[in-house]
Amino acid sequence: METKLVATVRKDTGSAESRRLRSSGSIPAVVYGLDMEPKSVYIDAREFNNALKTDAGANVILNLSIGKKDTVTALPREIQRHPYKDQIVHVDLIQIDLTQTVEADVSLDFTGIPIGVKDEEGVVQTINNTITIVALPASIPSSLEIDISELNVGDNVVATEVDLPEGVALATEDDDSILVTVNIPRAVVEEEEVLGEGLEGEEGLEGEEGVEGVEGQETGEEADQGESSEESGE
Repeated sequence: METKLVATVRKDTGSAESRRLRSSGSIPAVVYGLDMEPKSVYIDAREFNNALKTDAGANVILNLSIGKKDTVTALPREIQRHPYKDQIVHVDLIQIDLTQTVEADVSLDFTGIPIGVKDEEGVVQTINNTITIVALPASIPSSLEIDISELNVGDNVVATEVDLPEGVALATEDDDSILVTVNIPRAVVEEEEVLGEGLEGEEGLEGEEGVEGVEGQETGEEADQGESSEESGE
């Protein structure tokens, strides 16, 4: 999906100018790629956010008009967000050729309730919620769906196991990074360990009491024998 966007060349740069642009509803940006000279520009914040809300998400193809003459096809890259405000503070826009493949990060949608969660009290742990793929710009999927309903406790899904659409490949062919796994909650593991230690302590305590009881019994018998001897002597 392609979206039109207007970029205006920045005459001034620097932190103060960037703050001024953001306060006026614009986003500072830079356009580069395909041997073009990097250009500092700014784009309308609302229009760019609307572009990100399309099905393509952060991989939306932009028909970028720069000034009155230049038009380039670009993809958003390095979208920098404010640490606590809902605001984009800077964007890198990389010029692309629609006939050449590019790398892109694609989000993952994990579906289904794993067996390890339903029957084994496990929990789902997401390690990576994106994978890096290579495809023509127009073939970049908006997201990839992964069914995790068959996972047991201790099972996981790695990048090489993801079913990719035709024309899409992993950026690293043998990428074995773990995406999602099913584990027993740490609190449960720690509780079992504590209970195990408690049982071991009780067994040791019972053994010690048994020995003391035998010793006490022998002492009592010896005392009785002593009393009998004294009575005989009397």
